[in-house]
Amino acid sequence: MRYILLMAFAGCLIAMQSPINAALSRHTGGLEASLVSFLTGTLFLTAAAFFFGDGHILKAFQAPAWQWSGGLLGAILVFVSIVCVPKIGALNTGVAMILGSLFMATLLDNFGCFGLPVIRVSLSRIFGLCLILAGLYFVFKR
Repeated sequence: MRYILLMAFAGCLIAMQSPINAALSRHTGGLEASLVSFLTGTLFLTAAAFFFGDGHILKAFQAPAWQWSGGLLGAILVFVSIVCVPKIGALNTGVAMILGSLFMATLLDNFGCFGLPVIRVSLSRIFGLCLILAGLYFVFKR
């Protein structure tokens, strides 16, 4: 339960991050706001890793190259949200992001990608995704 609450908290931060970055982009431009966002995050994580980390940062060079793609995916997410929030709003952006995230997570679980345990697609999971899709329809409808 605590991990669900922790991720719900992280979801709140994502909901705040997108409009904050979009506001910054009005001053700097979209790619520049993305850069500032990641630079700020990098500075924070550098300090956190220095004070609280396990001290194994150099082992990242031993990891396969594809495992470095998480930062790239995060950068794309930040930039796309900067573009979308001013056009469709924070709620629509968030719901669409959640829908895409849940769809991809369903595939990743089903096939056990990236070392995940295999959790097959079930009718209840499909029904849940359909409810999210219906929610997206009602959120977008005015």
